[in-house]
Amino acid sequence: MTEDAVALLRATPYFQSLPPAALADLAACATRRTYARGELVILEGEPARAVYLVVRGQVRAYKLSPEGRQQVLDRLGPGQSFNLVPVLDGLPNPASVEAVNQATVLALPAGVFLDVLRRHPAVAQAVLADLAGRVRRLATLVEDLSLRTVRARLARYLLRQAEQPGHRLTQAEMAAELGTVRDVIGRALADFEAEGLIAIDRHRIVVKNRRALEERAQV
Repeated sequence: MTEDAVALLRATPYFQSLPPAALADLAACATRRTYARGELVILEGEPARAVYLVVRGQVRAYKLSPEGRQQVLDRLGPGQSFNLVPVLDGLPNPASVEAVNQATVLALPAGVFLDVLRRHPAVAQAVLADLAGRVRRLATLVEDLSLRTVRARLARYLLRQAEQPGHRLTQAEMAAELGTVRDVIGRALADFEAEGLIAIDRHRIVVKNRRALEERAQV
């Protein structure tokens, strides 16, 4: 396990500058666990006990309203980390994280991670750069939710998916990503299809009129 953990940590941008001995010490403290699709990794409001690195699969961080409505904050894959903020500020987990598909993560105890930051400034600098990028992404999310209509947010999502084909979300999952409800997404997709912007074939969405969809994304 330790040798495997060393290789995984070495492949993580944070720890590429660590000397071999420090990397081995960190790996000895790491715990590896695999989660099934939909299984909860951490729960909002609980104490932050570790920083997690995604080894395989994908996880998503989300907030849940009292009525049960989800808002996805981020999706993370191999080489990326989560739960940094509560480990750094000592407050409870600000969001829940669950496995999107079967996902394997490496947990680094909070105290061990903080000690690495104190001892190795290059690691701390890499963590700060990563956090800065996340703040920018959250600013974009706030802009979308505050200033763009659901149809514009959906159009932007469809354009991104056309550029990076892969796992297609259900309408309920798209609603959680875009800050709305399933029925609204369903109606917007039907409108886009009727207007000739997209085609829906067995849950696969194909962009038919990119220019028109780009115009919808600005409304």
